[in-house]
Parts: sequence; C-alpha cells; structure tokens
Amino acid sequence: MQAAIGPEDDLPTLVRARDDLGALRYIRAHKLRQPVLVLNHGKRLLGLSDEGRNIASGSRKVTDSERLSALEQLCVASLDLGKTTLAESCLDSILEAGVAKDSARYRKLLAMCCESSGDYDGATAIYDKLLEENPSNGYAAKRKYCILAAQSDKQEEAANAMNEYLSNNSGDVSAWNEMAELCLNASDFQGAAYCYEEVVLGCPLDSTVHMRLGEAYCTAGGLENTKLARKHLAQACQLEPNNLRAWYGLVSAAESYLDEVSQLGKSKREDEGDGVEVARALIEYAGSKLIQSYRKSSSMSKIVEIVLRESAENNTL
Repeated sequence: MQAAIGPEDDLPTLVRARDDLGALRYIRAHKLRQPVLVLNHGKRLLGLSDEGRNIASGSRKVTDSERLSALEQLCVASLDLGKTTLAESCLDSILEAGVAKDSARYRKLLAMCCESSGDYDGATAIYDKLLEENPSNGYAAKRKYCILAAQSDKQEEAANAMNEYLSNNSGDVSAWNEMAELCLNASDFQGAAYCYEEVVLGCPLDSTVHMRLGEAYCTAGGLENTKLARKHLAQACQLEPNNLRAWYGLVSAAESYLDEVSQLGKSKREDEGDGVEVARALIEYAGSKLIQSYRKSSSMSKIVEIVLRESAENNTL
C-alpha cells in the first residue's frame, strides 16, 4: 500500500514522477480544479482511451474505492473539457462498479452530464429531487442556480435561487460575492453593498473586495454611503498601494461626499466640517499617489493634474 502523501509531495513532483494515483489524490484532497491533469493522469491510471474504452491494464493496480474515485474525477474533468463521450463512459463504469442508480453520488454526476448536453430541465429535475430528499444539499442548490444563471431570460429566478441558497448557507463567501454581482447587474447598488459587506467578513484583508464595496456605496449615493465608500476605498489602498482603481475610486468617493455636503443646509454643512477637511486631504493625497504612479508618462501625469485641479475648483464649499 502506498504511504500517505507527505508535505514534500507537491503536485509538480507527483506529475514529474508520473505518479498518476498520487496526483489524483492530491488534486482531490486539495479540491483543485485541474481538468487537464485529471484527464491525463486518470486515463493513464485506468488504461482508458479518449472515448473511455479499455486499451491497457492501467499504470498501476488500484483498489475498488480508488478506481471509483478516479472515475468520478475523470467524469467531471471530461465535462469541464467538453469530452462528453468519455464522461458518459465513466458514468457507465461507475454503475458497473456497483454504485446504485438511485444514489445521490450517481445522480449528481448524471445531472452534470445533463447540464453539459443542454438538458437543463432534466438536470433541474434531478437537483429538485436531491433537495427534496435533503434540503441542506448545498451542491444541488448551487447547481440549480448555475442552470438559471446560464439562461439570460431567467435572471430573476437565478437571484431567487441564490437567495434561497444563502438563507441556508449564510457563511458561503463565494455565494455572497456571486449575489453581489447579480445585484450590480440589476443596478441594485445598495443590495450589492450589503452582499460585499458579507464578503468582507470572510476576506477582511482582500483589497479588491474593499474596493468593490466602496464602489457600490459610492454609486448608491447619499451622504452616509459616500462616507462608507471613502472608508473602504481607503482600506483598499492601504492593503494594496498599487491598486490604481482604488486610488481613483477614493478620489471619486471624496468628491461625491463633498457634492452631498454642498446640498445640505448651512447648519448641517457646518456639522460636516471635519469630514470636508478629511475629504479634501484624501483627494490631494490620492492625487499625489496617482501622479507618482504615472511619473514615467508625463502626458498622463499632466492629465491627472488637470483633473485634480478642476476637482478642487468645483468642490470649494
């Protein structure tokens, strides 16, 4: 029996050693999406052709459970690469290996094959049945959403499906990020900001997430939203000083804040006195960073200077 994979056995080493079983184990254990590697190592390990026919005895002897796991990996990888014939052959082999047709393990792969062939109704019917049997089946709920999202005329249903999934899986950061994109596509910037707030909880040190959250708040508008936009865009710049989009966003958010303040009554404008000074300082500081970033391009640097000068003139309260 092969020893357990140690910390020194990384994927490149296993690939170079042509350790087909080890490579598949590594990809499975680390939940990597490497369809080309899985295809190459899986076919060689199982002795299969591109059509799924047995053409050799395989690169090494494997247990029944390892063979079944390899077939499942190979089936999914084949679908990723559009090799439906090989995927269907793997599905048949899985049945021959003793997996029951009514098992969740088999039906999940069958539904994926239906998706690949464009049979969305058939795939949805399988996922609905899986969810009926187990409402907490997150995989089936996600796949239902993906089917709807792939159809341009069913975006509202896709949003509802994602809402339903998040109601049972509120800790799924990737799902919140996907929901934020749906909100942006629907021009629901306040909703997008709410979703990105959930993403920030899971990725507090991700500059891009803070940037997108700041942009959503800034686009939503309003005094409080522009303050929040300024905060998150400043955080994005601090986390990744080379994020030019965040620096531009910070200038824009500060300008939007000043625009909002200019529309307030005199007493309320006075209450925002400190915030106004901060906004002006941020515009000046972010502008200097942008000019510095374009120091090798004198024309671009001059354009940034002109824009910032006009901004300062337009935001004199």
